[in-house]
Amino acid sequence: MLEVKNLKKSFGEHTILQNINFTVNDGDSVVIIGGSGCGKSTLLRCLNHLIVPEEGEILFNGKNILDKKTDIDEYRRHIGMVYQHFNLFEHLNIMENMILAPMKVLGLSQDEAMTRAEKLLDKVGMLNRKYRMPSALSGGQKQRVAIARTLMMEPDMILFDEPTSALDPTMVDEVESVIRNLIQNGMTSVIVTHEMRFAEKISNRTIFLAEKGIYEEGPSEQIFTAPQRELTRQFIYRSRLFSREVEMSTVDYYSLISELKSFAQSYGCTAGQAAGIKSSFDEILMPMLNAGYKCSVQFICSETGKGHKLMLEFPAAEADPLTMPQLDLIGIQLLRKYVMGVSSAKNSAGNWEVTVML
Repeated sequence: MLEVKNLKKSFGEHTILQNINFTVNDGDSVVIIGGSGCGKSTLLRCLNHLIVPEEGEILFNGKNILDKKTDIDEYRRHIGMVYQHFNLFEHLNIMENMILAPMKVLGLSQDEAMTRAEKLLDKVGMLNRKYRMPSALSGGQKQRVAIARTLMMEPDMILFDEPTSALDPTMVDEVESVIRNLIQNGMTSVIVTHEMRFAEKISNRTIFLAEKGIYEEGPSEQIFTAPQRELTRQFIYRSRLFSREVEMSTVDYYSLISELKSFAQSYGCTAGQAAGIKSSFDEILMPMLNAGYKCSVQFICSETGKGHKLMLEFPAAEADPLTMPQLDLIGIQLLRKYVMGVSSAKNSAGNWEVTVML
């Protein structure tokens, strides 16, 4: 359906992408991953002709959309795009947002457009809010409407640009569920995302961008479980690592707990494991912070959903934290009921570290 050949994009003297080559077949779900600034969103915008590359070809069903003779408006009728910031018309209610383009571009009557809109809003769970204004919706609800609005044009392919990055963590699941359903029903898609667990589950192919180009490409199962190249391995490992430096004078306990739980849950952390995280913070982290110790918090998500590892490093601790009087021994015993194991030892840096297995 889509073929990219030797694409290059620069801004001034700074080259962002070069020698980009890949294909998207009918029914594919391709995710594009990589570090910040690697060109993921730039590449997606090139595919929709929102940004024009200096070199290369983008072939859609065999026709080069970069050819000056190409009708870009006609091309975009077949390629939908969902943005990270929704891009709903704030002065129009949801139904008006839905029917505007189909009536003006596709020539649907108002009744035809409204009938199609109601079916799609029902599909994304938003039919009961069809006459609400965008300002009355949550971020997750706005994004679901934005997806439904894209489907109104009956595209052959949808491009998703970080569709969950602007959402509160509690709203991510509802949007991911809608996208997952579309893909399972055969919608061809190209998705830029930083949600690695989501990317792994919904895609059949993954493209990893680094060093101004496609550093590694392959089946998603291979990329996420057995990447072949070093930078890919480092990136996948870091994507499973949560790391924070905390001390009592600056820590926001509730924000830290919420952020870590959300991160862990994206990798399959259960409610029981989340309880173990909170209990670890209550019984070990906070008493040590209250006693004046700084802490390096690291959480490594496992690939299987079991064996997540929480590590609390206390650089200034002069003795085993689990034996220090600041900790409640009864509380530690209770913690052991929530988790697979609690241990302590000096790490390679010579600092005491408590490891909690979940």
